[in-house]
Amino acid sequence: DNCYFALTRDSSDWDRLEREGFKLLDYGSDDFESKLKHCSKIISSHLDEYVTNYFGDEYENSKQFVFLQHGITKDNMSSWFNSKKNLHCLITATQNEYDSIANNFNTYKLSEKEVKFTGFPRHDELLKNKDKQKNILIMPTWRSKLAGRTLQNSSIREINSNFMHSDYAVEWKNILHSCTLKALSQNYGYKIIFAPHINVSPYIKDFDIPSYVEIWTKDNYNGSIQDLFISSQILITDYSSVAFE
Repeated sequence: DNCYFALTRDSSDWDRLEREGFKLLDYGSDDFESKLKHCSKIISSHLDEYVTNYFGDEYENSKQFVFLQHGITKDNMSSWFNSKKNLHCLITATQNEYDSIANNFNTYKLSEKEVKFTGFPRHDELLKNKDKQKNILIMPTWRSKLAGRTLQNSSIREINSNFMHSDYAVEWKNILHSCTLKALSQNYGYKIIFAPHINVSPYIKDFDIPSYVEIWTKDNYNGSIQDLFISSQILITDYSSVAFE
């Protein structure tokens, strides 16, 4: 069987994955669409429409979806999961998470047939490494109601002109500019690292990030996000499932 990895050609990961031997497809290209039409399975860490319904016809029920969740499900996501007609397999990483989705008498249409308790390989790697440094990692999640409309067949969103007036933006900006955080950096030697959600990244310049706060993105930081978790002593977040890391 042939297995292809789809991403945009201008991705910073393209050259690395090509060197590692992946069969790459430029997302949205004619070759990508041709392969997508004829494939039998789609394996993805996302379950959005640009993955599950690229052509707008739900693939005429011809594809089986394997959802490699990119985080632990801590809330009731049944209305979203249940709307995916071809969700063939979903992986979970904790016993409670698995039970909440696969057990009887809940609102999920999924069962132990579709839901698998596999864990996350990245959690195994986190446990192997104990090299903590004086790093404080700030990593809030986002708010769907504040994000702009998703552009067709992509994860790119329109800019919300009112974003910086929201309670979310105001409060997180206050935290980044707090005297306490400044003192931890300048008086106690902590490195402050702010890792915004990808949907918040377009607004970063409006936060006027202080000089003592480093901004992490996958394109400007020498190291992986896994390295951030391994090296940080403190994580500051909101209700993001990243807290499970």
